[in-house]
Formats: sequence, structure tokens, C-alpha cells
Amino acid sequence: MNLIDRYISRTILAATGVVALVVGALVMLSVFIGEADNIGDGNYGLLQVFAYMFLRLPGHLYLVLPVVALLGSLLALGALAAGSELIVIRSAGVSMVRLAGAVSLAGIILALIAVAVGEYLGPAGVRAGDSLRDQARHGEATASIDNGLWLRQDNTIVRIDGTLPGGRIDGLNVYQVTDDGRLERTLTAPKATLRDHQLIVTDPSFTRISTDGTETGNPDQLTLDVDIDSDVLDLAVTQPSELSTPGLWRYIGYLQRNDIDAADYRLALWRNIVNPITVWVLAVFALPFAFGSLRSASAGQRLFVGGLIGMVFFLVNEIVASTGPVYGVAPWLAASLPTALLAVATAVWMRRLN
Repeated sequence: MNLIDRYISRTILAATGVVALVVGALVMLSVFIGEADNIGDGNYGLLQVFAYMFLRLPGHLYLVLPVVALLGSLLALGALAAGSELIVIRSAGVSMVRLAGAVSLAGIILALIAVAVGEYLGPAGVRAGDSLRDQARHGEATASIDNGLWLRQDNTIVRIDGTLPGGRIDGLNVYQVTDDGRLERTLTAPKATLRDHQLIVTDPSFTRISTDGTETGNPDQLTLDVDIDSDVLDLAVTQPSELSTPGLWRYIGYLQRNDIDAADYRLALWRNIVNPITVWVLAVFALPFAFGSLRSASAGQRLFVGGLIGMVFFLVNEIVASTGPVYGVAPWLAASLPTALLAVATAVWMRRLN
């Protein structure tokens, strides 16, 4: 790595850091506005709100990190072009491919940062932030699920209203069916606990259905054999976009073992894999702009153009990812198609400029 590589990479990373600070401040402001109505619930005060905002910040930034990389690269390369530094470098015989290699160095560093945020800081911050908020507001970290969480193991179907730490369940419905799909037993309970591959149900009410009639009961406690770990339960109550790649892999394995559709989680897995590549591609995508119409543009104009391009790419990426499973597109293709097309367009554009 020579002096030019270090200089260009350092300039891009510095500009991207500034953009990340600005975007992070806007994200935190948005989160604060959303949480303002909850201040005063239990022990949920301003300190808890700020802690919640900081813990959730890495996860929010991870979603827009490709756009942040694009804006930072446009600002940095545009400033170098406006100062004629890139022209001097090109006049010294440095090709576009060589310049792309220098920009790629910064893109690779940003991609590694994306991996660290997406796999570690983001998921850990989401769990810690949600736990802190729930404990402050309700005295206990409860993960409630809209419309309930449905899990299946062989002929047993489980519906859960919410989860508590330690594998505890708040609100439970169990349905057991025969091999031919006939309902055999139903069970409801306010509380249950997952322990050693067993579901220990407290104060259940069950109804057993047979050809001879029905039988009901209300024992103090009931134990069901289920192959559901508390770890899987924690994964199930988390949005796919907020899970790390290992977490998605484990939960996809559980869904496949029980013949449950895992398309949403496969898509989230592939998006986790593709996102660092997207960060790198968008950083390199900014290079041709430095030799085009944005060479003499102001920083505000470059930000406007970069923001517009980033918004369009973000929307296209979300639309393709959301509609892909509907039309039967493979998850890996739905997650990678916009990035692949952008990479091809960037390569063709730089070839014409070379």
C-alpha cells in the first residue's frame, strides 16, 4: 500500500465517519421522538431513554450503512476532484483501475465494520436495549409478539403470547393433532417454562377430543416433551433483520427440522451476507462521479445527489427483497440482484472513463 492508497482511503474513511455521525444523530432524534410518550412509565426516565437510544444505534446504522458509505465516498472523492488532486494523480499515469483499488481499500474496511456491526454490536445492542426498556417500564424484560408466536414440533403446535428471561413463557396455547391432521388435544395456560427439552405448564386447562367424546381437566402442573430450546425461543421472538448470521442459521435449521417455511429467515441470512459487499460496491460506485458532473459541484450538491442515489438504491433493494419471495425468486438472488447490477454498471462506467 503506497502513499496514494493511504491518502485516498484515509480521506474516504474520515468523510464517512462524519456522515455516520450526522445520520446517527438524526436516527437518535427519531428514536427519542418515538419514545417520548413512554417517559414516566415505571422507572423509564430520560437516562433510560438515552441508554436505549445508544444501545439500539448500531442496529439502526447497520441498515443504512451502504448509503452512509456512498455519501462519505462521494464527499471525499468530490473534494479531491474539486482540488484537482485526482486529476494530478491521473496525469501521473494512475489508471482508473488503480484508483478503484485505492477506493476499494476503504470500501473493504467499511465492509469489515459492517460485519462487526451486523454480527455483534447490532444484535447485542437490540437485545440489551429492549431488555433495559422493558425492565424499566414493566419491572421485567418481556418480549411480546404481535398476533402470537407459532412454533411446531411434529404433531404439536405451540402458540406463545410473550417470553420472559430464563425460558419462561407468558400465555400459552398447545394443539396436538393426529398423523391424519385430526385435532386430538388442546391446552391453554397463563404461564409455562422451557427446561431440559420439556415444557412445564402451570395451571393448565386441557381438552382431550376423541370419537367417544371430550375430556377436560385443570391440573396444577403438566409436563410436555418438546424439542424447543430457550435459545430458539429467543431467536423466534426477534425480527429476522435484527438477528446475526449464526442466529439465523440456527433458527433456519430448527424450522427445516419441523417442515416450517423459513423463506423470510433465508432472505435475512443472505442479506446479512450481501450487505458488506454492498457497502464496498457503493464506495467504489462513487469514483466515476468524481470525474463527471460532480467534479466541480459543491459539498451540498454532492450530498444531495448521493442521498438521492442512495435512497433510490435503498428502495429498489427493499422492493426486490420484499417481492422476491412472493414471486418465487430464490432468497440469494433477491438479496444480491440490486448489488450485482450496480457492480456491473460501475465496472462498465469506469471502463468507459479509463
